[in-house]
Amino acid sequence: MEYFDVYNKYGEKTGETVERNDAHKNGIRHRAVQLWIFNRDNQVLIQQRSTNKRAGANLWYISVAGHIESGESIESTLVRETREELGLDISNLTDSIEYLYTFEECALHQNGSYIDDEICDVFMLKADFNIDEITMQPEEVQAVKYIGYADFKQVLLSGDKSFFPHKIGYKMLLSALDELIKEMKANDNPRT
Repeated sequence: MEYFDVYNKYGEKTGETVERNDAHKNGIRHRAVQLWIFNRDNQVLIQQRSTNKRAGANLWYISVAGHIESGESIESTLVRETREELGLDISNLTDSIEYLYTFEECALHQNGSYIDDEICDVFMLKADFNIDEITMQPEEVQAVKYIGYADFKQVLLSGDKSFFPHKIGYKMLLSALDELIKEMKANDNPRT
């Protein structure tokens, strides 16, 4: 069984823990992470969620996402989830993981029987993984692919129904990524 730390409306730990199914059945606030993986060509790695997922089955989604288990650090969650979902070991790349932002969202799935009340910390990793290196966890992921950032941005802005909906999270993501890409381009082309 998975247990989560419980958070109050101010984002503070309450000192209580809750079992995963109870958290989603009763809408108890907990914490999660998202990791967006970009390669050197500014393509983002996305995954298509398994048909078995209670939230967002068959939809395209983040490179890696998962819940922070009770007592677990954000860093160890990112490493664990990347290994579980994609079979990739990023333990030697944690210094390259960049924090982007945190957002809160309460989403209802399955006609309200699955309530996902999360505080979500969002990160980016620039790393070149070959699709052939990825070993998908069938319970979580059915497909992966790279998509160019411009195309990715257009898909999110258009509200494409084949992507997991995160209205607040995606607006913040695109803003953060646009700024990072602008900085990266400026660093690649220093003024003389």
